[in-house]
Amino acid sequence: MKTTFKITMVLILVFATKGQAQKEISVPLDPKTLEIDANEHRFEAYKGKTALYLKNGRAWLKDASFKNGTIEYDIAFGNERNFAGIHFHIQDANNYEEYYLRPHQSGNPDAMQYSPVINGNAAWQLYHGEGYWSPFQFTFDEWMHVKLEIRGNRMQVYINDMENPILHVTDLKLGERSGGLGFGSFLGSSHYANLTYHNTDDVVFVKNEKIENRSEIPNGVISSYEVSEAFPSIKMEGITALKDLKIPVGKKMKAEASGILNLSRVSPVSENTNTVLAKFNISSNSRDETKGLEFGYSDKVKVFVNGKLVYAGDNSFRSRDYRYLGSMGLFDAISLNLRKGDNEITFAVTERMGGWGVMARLSD
Repeated sequence: MKTTFKITMVLILVFATKGQAQKEISVPLDPKTLEIDANEHRFEAYKGKTALYLKNGRAWLKDASFKNGTIEYDIAFGNERNFAGIHFHIQDANNYEEYYLRPHQSGNPDAMQYSPVINGNAAWQLYHGEGYWSPFQFTFDEWMHVKLEIRGNRMQVYINDMENPILHVTDLKLGERSGGLGFGSFLGSSHYANLTYHNTDDVVFVKNEKIENRSEIPNGVISSYEVSEAFPSIKMEGITALKDLKIPVGKKMKAEASGILNLSRVSPVSENTNTVLAKFNISSNSRDETKGLEFGYSDKVKVFVNGKLVYAGDNSFRSRDYRYLGSMGLFDAISLNLRKGDNEITFAVTERMGGWGVMARLSD
């Protein structure tokens, strides 16, 4: 499904006195307000509410602009494999923030997910655990009320209980910006009703000590790289020395606070643009020195030390068993045999789906 959305983002100008905010907007769910691309959809009465039924697709508001404030909606779905939720800060069809529920993971740690979509690539393999996931026991085929509170690059989420947030996000990856709104329901079907949003800076976050202090890069984590343009992975076949590849590396790119380098920011993923080189340097004062390097990647990697291949791995979704997610973390390690002076460590990272990235940490 590759329909290109032509989305008109209308900036809602509010001429008000200082301290006032835009009133809450209630969105009628009908063909006049929504642009829909889905296998199935219909507008119908469902369990006492006027609802949009959406199966395997998305429905975006034609005219909406949201930056800071609240988004609320009702959702109902069955106990089936599904990824159902809200899209916000939509810049275009390939760049937006996404929060969705996984009915098939009800009660599990990853029952819900926050993930950015950058250049058309969702990044759930890169962003997982505390601050991105949260467990929840869903009620199937009944309405649940969801509320998102957003300000700056932070978000907290409530389901049914409007007093106690169930998910705290401290680093929205698209940053602070205005954008459109919409729904998405993929692989399965969902009903949506009672969508409202309220543009206001008057959002107070409930403190969560577990994730408040995540702004500093941990000791030893590589914080900056030089990257190449994206190129087809077929060029990596049989390569054991970078001199035979002849792909220039030079664009500087900083890692996120966690150490993650999200390579989807370099390029959309396609058959001809699915591999990027990411390089950093280590300086050694000793002629013969060995250092440990922990690293993570998604989905495939080849590691070169001073231009020579030393490691190759596959961390793709279901590459190891049918339950394997391919989540990225500092799960792999090698010993670096360094020469005196500058040493170049280069990752050739190939993406298939679910997040394109790399991270590394020196053990010493």
